[in-house]
Amino acid sequence: MQGPDTATQWLGHWLYDWGGANTYLLLATQRLWPNGLVWVPELLSAVGSYWGAPTVVILMLFWARVQVPHAKPLVAVGLYKFMFGLGLALAAAALAKAVFALPRPFVELGAGVYRATSAPDSRYTLPSGHAVYIGVLISALWPLLRRYSRIGLLVLGAAVGWSRVVLGAHFPVDVVAGYLLGWACVACITPCSQRLALRRSRAQPIDFRTEMKQ
Repeated sequence: MQGPDTATQWLGHWLYDWGGANTYLLLATQRLWPNGLVWVPELLSAVGSYWGAPTVVILMLFWARVQVPHAKPLVAVGLYKFMFGLGLALAAAALAKAVFALPRPFVELGAGVYRATSAPDSRYTLPSGHAVYIGVLISALWPLLRRYSRIGLLVLGAAVGWSRVVLGAHFPVDVVAGYLLGWACVACITPCSQRLALRRSRAQPIDFRTEMKQ
């Protein structure tokens, strides 16, 4: 087998294609899932779509409303992190797709690997928009949840990422990159979210680091 010829090809081969493992994992994941059950990953992809963001915002607004006064700022921080983090992350994802312009798996490997009934929302694959959304959602809600809720959210996030691979919409590395991008954007927006929540609240100032560890 002939190896990559240039530095750019070498970086792409190891950083993106993982030395061939990226493609192998996609094909192996698809082979393990029967065609008769494709509706399962399609359902997961629908649940994990960023089109569900308005519903999350409404639920968090209701959640903040029913909290006791001292807890309202914490929920408000989560809401601001989700809204502003998602906006930043989706903009960064769109820029990354345009800059890298990496083709979808069905373009790279043939139409047979694409198993979803709906057409993809863009021509390019890196990063996965679903994974970006899930990365933002998990990062924003994580400090507000207890252990079992966190585990459930992680399971949901992993299942949505898996669904994008088994449907042939993304390579595994696209999903991993999406998770990381979503987390990074929420981390960037967290200080601003905390200041905004405190400024809009009549509650006494609180130490977010202490509250989040409880």
